[in-house]
Amino acid sequence: MGSNYYGDKRLTDEMPIIVTAQHADHNTSTIKQTHHHPEGQMYIPLQGVIVIEAGDTRQVLPRGRVGWIPPNMPHGASAHGNTLKPGLAGYTVHLAPSLCVDMPAQSRVMAMSPLAVSLLERMSAWPNGMPADAAGRRLMTVFLDEVRTADEEPLHLTMPSHPRLQAMAAAIADNPADETDLDEWAAKLGWSRRSLTRHFRHQTGMSLVEWRQVARLQKGMELLNGGASVTTVALSLGYDSVSSFIALFRRILGVTPARFAQLDT
Repeated sequence: MGSNYYGDKRLTDEMPIIVTAQHADHNTSTIKQTHHHPEGQMYIPLQGVIVIEAGDTRQVLPRGRVGWIPPNMPHGASAHGNTLKPGLAGYTVHLAPSLCVDMPAQSRVMAMSPLAVSLLERMSAWPNGMPADAAGRRLMTVFLDEVRTADEEPLHLTMPSHPRLQAMAAAIADNPADETDLDEWAAKLGWSRRSLTRHFRHQTGMSLVEWRQVARLQKGMELLNGGASVTTVALSLGYDSVSSFIALFRRILGVTPARFAQLDT
C-alpha cells in the first residue's frame, strides 16, 4: 500500500485528523519501517492483512478491524497478500494528540462497527482527508466515539519483558507448530513450571496455551491470505485435525478459514 501522509506538518487542534486512502498497486507486500510520531494512528485494511509491530506487541489485522497505535509509540507495518487487487486497499487515520486522550494507552485491535465503516467512507471523501466544516467535525466525533467503545479482539500478542521468556515467545511465534510443552520449556529456561506459568501470564496477559493459539491464528491468516489451502495451513501449524483449526478460527474471527480466504477474491 502506498502512503499519502502529511509530510513535515504536525496535526493540531485546528487540524486534528487526517484520513488517507491506501492503494494496492500490485500483488506484492509493502513494508513501513519502524518509526514514531506525536500523533495517534489507526490502520484499517479493506483487503489483505496488515501486520503491525508496535511497542511490545504484534498485531495481524484482517479486514473489518482497526489497529490502534498510541502517540509516540515506535511501530512498523507491512501489508500482505497475493490476492490484493489494484485500487483501494484500506485507510490510515492520524489523530492530533488532543484527540488521543480518551483512546487506549496501549496498541489494540478492535472491531469496526457497520456505523464506523460507513462514517469512514464518508470521511475519506473530505478534501485532502481533513474535515472542512462543522459537519465534518461532527462525523469525526461520532467515528471516534465508535472506535473508543469498540470491542477489543484477541488478535495481538504481547511479548514478555524477561529476556529468557522473550526468546521462548519468539521461538513460538516463528514456529507456532512447535509442540514443546510447559515442562520442556521450564527445563530449557531453568525455571519451575509454576514460575514459568506465573511470569508468562503476568507479562503477556495470557497463558502459554492461549498465546500459542493466537500465534497460530496470526500465522494462519498470513498463510491463507498468501493463497495456501485450509488443509495446508492447518497441517503446517501443527494441527492433527483440520476441523480443530477451523473451529478455533471461526470462534475468534467469526468466519471459517475458507470464507476468510475468499473475502478478498
